[in-house]
Amino acid sequence: MTRAQRGFTLIELLVGLMLLGFIMIAVTGGLRIGLIGADRVTARAADIDVMRGVHAFLRERLQAARPVRWMTTAGGNVVAFEGQQDRLSFVADMPSYPETGGLTKLTLSHRDGAVVLARTLTEGRTPGFDAETGEVIAADIAALRLDYYGRLGGRASATWHEAWPDTRRFPQLIRIRIEPAKGRPWPPIVVAPRLGEQPR
Repeated sequence: MTRAQRGFTLIELLVGLMLLGFIMIAVTGGLRIGLIGADRVTARAADIDVMRGVHAFLRERLQAARPVRWMTTAGGNVVAFEGQQDRLSFVADMPSYPETGGLTKLTLSHRDGAVVLARTLTEGRTPGFDAETGEVIAADIAALRLDYYGRLGGRASATWHEAWPDTRRFPQLIRIRIEPAKGRPWPPIVVAPRLGEQPR
């Protein structure tokens, strides 16, 4: 009787089943790794889209900043700008918001794990910023850091500062650094306000 007529022995069947099982495990593991990799790539692409959107939004708002001057109770005047390390307030044109277009007080801050932008319409004469409410423009954020470049205190050369106490003019540059709760910090963005329209 030939081998073809005898068929497979029990041991041969068991070995074949074991090999088939190993192959199935390898294929399933490869598919799982591939799916995990694809999910990570998708999540990373989504994070990059959010980062680019937030960067573009902030750049547009800051480039629209106006050096409006407010009268003080002492009879002097100050530029409508407040720069701190974790909070930035200024007045800007908002033509991209038809329902609230015009001069708008804006305050960028970090609250409750998010970057928040507060908006209040203004005629340009009422001093002070109201940032009690606002819209979230970036969620799951661990830190927001702001730096200001310019000359302070009569210094001959400009440098970076954690706050901007000069009430006469804007800083030359504003740097925004955002650190998400997960993942790497976003690349910083540097924006130049409208220095050509600075008040004297």
